[in-house]
Amino acid sequence: MSIVLAVESATANCAASLIVDGKAYTCAEFAPQQHAQLILPMVDKVMQQAGIQPEQIDALVFGEGPGAFTGLRIAAGVVQGLALGWNKPILAISSLKALAYQAYESTGKTTWWACLDARMGEIYVQHCEFDPQEAKMIAKSAELVKPDQFKPLVEASNGVGDITETYPELVASFASWVDAVPQAEALARLALSELAQSKYLTDFIPQPVYLRASVSS
Repeated sequence: MSIVLAVESATANCAASLIVDGKAYTCAEFAPQQHAQLILPMVDKVMQQAGIQPEQIDALVFGEGPGAFTGLRIAAGVVQGLALGWNKPILAISSLKALAYQAYESTGKTTWWACLDARMGEIYVQHCEFDPQEAKMIAKSAELVKPDQFKPLVEASNGVGDITETYPELVASFASWVDAVPQAEALARLALSELAQSKYLTDFIPQPVYLRASVSS
């Protein structure tokens, strides 16, 4: 079975996860402004826990966003550095797709609106549907929306994300809701079904998805 290492830092949550024979070794910490200091030690920790050497890893994965500008740059840069040093292929997976997968795992429901607070009165959203037979997440493009424009779309829908405190009325309009932030383990598990799409640095340079590229957060 494939071995996948993932890092996620699109929000204040910083995480690394290694999947080995279906088992996850994960390190995560809610640590605003500390991602640059934490993420590589987390990678070392999960590899030590699993007893895995770099040459055994099949692919590297990072949460491409959308999310916090600095956090996304850190994840992309770390994965690029590891891929260069270890000669490994890379997968970039939407942090919102990871959220939707987490919600599927916890509830069994397959269709989700994944939502992250984009600040400045806006929300990052992505409509996702998990195919259990293929073990793949099918998703529309991520968008940056205003809450009042988004609210009419979500009635009778399932939602997941970190916007409960900021937009409680919007969250209440969903048929069901799961509070969560993107986790590296979800990225790694999604990657297992997408390994054929991984690419080496000679063909692919990791690029975060900002949606609001001119503003850091």
